[in-house]
Amino acid sequence: MSENLSFAAKLASSIKEEVHKVIVGMNHVVDAVLIALLSEGHIVVEGPPGLAKTCLVKAFSRGLDLDFKRIQFTSDMLPSDIIGSMIYDKENRTFEFRKGPLFANIVLADEINRAPPRSQSALLEAMQERQVTVEGVRHPLPAPFMVAATQNPVELEGTYPLPEAELDRFMMRVYVTPPSESEELEILEMKNVYGEKMRAGKVARRADMLRAIGAVKDVYVDRSVMDYMVRIVSATRTDHRLILGGSSRATVFLMYASKAMAALNGKRYVTPDHVKAVAVQVLNHRLIVKPEAQATSPLSEYRTAEGIVRDILAKVETPR
Repeated sequence: MSENLSFAAKLASSIKEEVHKVIVGMNHVVDAVLIALLSEGHIVVEGPPGLAKTCLVKAFSRGLDLDFKRIQFTSDMLPSDIIGSMIYDKENRTFEFRKGPLFANIVLADEINRAPPRSQSALLEAMQERQVTVEGVRHPLPAPFMVAATQNPVELEGTYPLPEAELDRFMMRVYVTPPSESEELEILEMKNVYGEKMRAGKVARRADMLRAIGAVKDVYVDRSVMDYMVRIVSATRTDHRLILGGSSRATVFLMYASKAMAALNGKRYVTPDHVKAVAVQVLNHRLIVKPEAQATSPLSEYRTAEGIVRDILAKVETPR
């Protein structure tokens, strides 16, 4: 177990190094995508346009020897455009299933909120059960499998908000903020030399990723730390500023993400600090904030939810 955890930590470090050949800064976002990948979860990467959200996921796919597909979500998209459809084979006079772009290890759902709810719902079964059902026949998805969705919270015209049932299936939501002046200068220097060239190289095979995922599953979580997670999520359900708090799935995802964070740090067990490090990203998109509790701005709900989670972390007693 110790050897596998060391391997997972080194692998994660190698992947981050390759990603940062393309992406400047955004350390918390890179870590969040890694955590989702290692714990077999899904992630929403949210932020204004032009902040390299799509480029980030592409860089991850280049660093991993995994099948990658990008789906550009649009208002006229159909579920069959995502899942696939039954096609008539004239030669054999039978219908056969032609797989859609969802059948990949890493699926980039680009601007997911531009697709209508009917098409968004095509992801529900895939994200939860790692399979799709077409004409009563189940088709398993490849392992590992991760959906990385991007969306722009500022431009809302022609978009469809993700339903709560779908948002809850995403392990984490992370917000991309504009770079600092020094980071932006580094971006210009990089683009001046390399342009739009994707310099990230492959550093991990599929077998390596599966081994690292297995190592994360073996990370130990003490019952007292589990109780701490339960009390955090339970506190969101009684907070007077919220209409809706975290679900039971949120508690499970909080544990999975904490185990991945521990593995990234080379630890064989989860500490309360690991829980605190991922709690905001695991819980922020599951909380429905009362209108009177938030200011009026495109980021207000995210900022308010983030603040509420941090308040709860400060109040809930940490196990010794």
